[in-house]
Amino acid sequence: MRPSRRLYSLFKRKNSDGSQTWYVRYWDNTLHRYSITKSTGVKVEGKRERKTDADKVARDLLPTIRFTPSDADRLFVDYCESFWTPDSPYVREKALLQKRPLSSYYVKMSHDDIKRHVRPYPVFTGLILCDLKSGMIRDWMVWAAGKGVGPRRINACLQAMRVPWRYLMDREEIDRDPFLRIKPAHFEVKEKGVLTPAEVIRLISVETDDPRAKLSIFLGALCGLRRGEVRGLLWDDVDQIGQVIHVRHNYIDADGLKSPKNGIARDVPMPSMVKEAFDQVRAVSPWRSKNDYVIFHVEKRNVPVGETFLQNRLESMLEGIGIPNKVRIERNITFHSLRHSFVTLGRLSGLSDFVIQALAGHKSSAMMERYSHAAQVIDMEAARERLETAVNA
Repeated sequence: MRPSRRLYSLFKRKNSDGSQTWYVRYWDNTLHRYSITKSTGVKVEGKRERKTDADKVARDLLPTIRFTPSDADRLFVDYCESFWTPDSPYVREKALLQKRPLSSYYVKMSHDDIKRHVRPYPVFTGLILCDLKSGMIRDWMVWAAGKGVGPRRINACLQAMRVPWRYLMDREEIDRDPFLRIKPAHFEVKEKGVLTPAEVIRLISVETDDPRAKLSIFLGALCGLRRGEVRGLLWDDVDQIGQVIHVRHNYIDADGLKSPKNGIARDVPMPSMVKEAFDQVRAVSPWRSKNDYVIFHVEKRNVPVGETFLQNRLESMLEGIGIPNKVRIERNITFHSLRHSFVTLGRLSGLSDFVIQALAGHKSSAMMERYSHAAQVIDMEAARERLETAVNA
């Protein structure tokens, strides 16, 4: 006798190779819903799609089904908040099994987004995970926008909700995705400002009473280092004899010293004026061992300068070349803009995009195969000479 639909229900799920497999959902009489999903392992094939075979497997599994509370039975917001904590299963799995630990900053921001912008939504109060619908998510987006939450923050909150949900799907604890057809909130991406070559030449000529400020600007504009890479630079990374900088670290306040973005270390040439700037910083630095920070903190040996140091010094030096703060904001010039200027200088100097991408540490799917081996073929001396020519013209 065919089991009642109230015991279980068969459905198809698409595999990554395009094929389909029969899955079964088991009915929980206590919760009055399907709460356990299993794969039958039976492929959908042939004229009758092997549904009879899948049904037999589903029936055989019935005695093994134990309806115990799972994450799917938890409150939606509570689950999302606990998901974004340092000791959550997801965060530990990323670090211990996938060897791709999440940034503490990213985890904290995701947690805070749920707490500040998702939890207050009245409809989500008391909502069980399995009862979440796409319409609720869209209504939340409208509600958040009405509360003054910007589109970028709304999209960040969507991600903070979507990732925990899909984690449950991967674990086969939930078999539907209410986020599947949710479109992100629209926002205009403001293009990052870039300094012209003439402005870079003027900028690196500005006098400053802090040699760390000048070196920081040089490292961004003439060597293409990111802000975190400038902060994470150790004296052991600086080869002043060979005039090469080994970009091996990235400093983030929430995580401390980490590997560079994308996990790819690289070498960049050190133009002569950058070498001189290193000498000036070393002369005034209270800490000069190989594991000390180049852009040092004046009071703390175990940390570099704060994040605001680089931006504040850049703003001051831009004022010195006739770019006041109002204009800087309008042009969207930040410390990261110096990397854009570095790419521009590299192209004007005649360096190939292949070399520039390697020096800047950019990563793209189209260039990855070639770019991953670029460091092995770069002529550092020739690249350094070209970059020096670009700013000394």
